[in-house]
Amino acid sequence: AYASPLIALALTMVFGLLLFALLGKDPVAGLRVFLVEPLVSKRAIGEVLLKTVPLVLCALGLSVCYRANVWNIGAEG
Repeated sequence: AYASPLIALALTMVFGLLLFALLGKDPVAGLRVFLVEPLVSKRAIGEVLLKTVPLVLCALGLSVCYRANVWNIGAEG
């Protein structure tokens, strides 16, 4: 059940590293910027939260609608 998302994450990382290498950039530096830099300072953590809170709230609202079996995507028909 958990294998599919983990495999997708691993493949994404591998292809991303490969893309960086093909472009002549340091793949490890790319990973550091993507995974470590957002968590090294209070300001960076604030920026991460600023971007994640609206997404989490949308997901929470959609999960309530999904659980209630009520969907309206705003289309006629």
